[in-house]
Amino acid sequence: MRVPLHILNEWRPAQTRKTGYLPIEGIMPRLTETDYSTRIQPGTIIAFSDRRAYEIIEVKERPLDLWPQHFLNEWERYTTQWVEQVVAGHNLGPQPEKATWEHRPVVIVIRPADQPTGKVKHFAVRASRSFYVLPEHYSVCRLCNEIPPCNHATTEARVEHEMDKAEKLMSIPAGACLDCGEPITSRMKAIRFPGPNLWRPDLGDNSAVFHARQDCSGGVHVYRLQWEKKGHDELQPTLPTGDPGDDA
Repeated sequence: MRVPLHILNEWRPAQTRKTGYLPIEGIMPRLTETDYSTRIQPGTIIAFSDRRAYEIIEVKERPLDLWPQHFLNEWERYTTQWVEQVVAGHNLGPQPEKATWEHRPVVIVIRPADQPTGKVKHFAVRASRSFYVLPEHYSVCRLCNEIPPCNHATTEARVEHEMDKAEKLMSIPAGACLDCGEPITSRMKAIRFPGPNLWRPDLGDNSAVFHARQDCSGGVHVYRLQWEKKGHDELQPTLPTGDPGDDA
């Protein structure tokens, strides 16, 4: 099964669309049970960050004096910014309280869903964190026991995607837009990056050119980041050779 591109960028289980929220004060207070959202309870099966299934045993508050240091640092930054916004005249409502802060640490107690007598694990997570909730009859990869798509599947899909992208890029002729592959005519506005062509070195220096239009802005943005990372800071000359009012 081909792995969709959006899952390559941010993994999610292929077998569920339901998101679970922790049963903690102040988190999704008006949440209703639907096919897409639910309240996590003891017994709920979730897909954790290692792409494995775990059963929720307990969810409990973390005492204020036992907060991990990085949570304390974030709370301090958050309250400082809140005060600055209020002083600047913004109405942000009641002052936030540490004990009910939506990003405070809470503890989830979990164990492998396929090991009813297995050892439990304790994790401190944000109260606002959500999890993918799996059905009772969930499936796993027979080779690695991960929730599909497993790491092997996404790696293979990513390699295939990069090969497809490289094949498309190599088919673009000189002088055409490196994003859409279409020709850039003399009446079109364009953006050219000076220096070596980072995507098609075989085309020579000063050959990296894109349409100056919204549809191709994504390619311009990605190329610009790579171009600046290489230490370039020259201005990007635009190349309108027709009337400035003419656009592609």
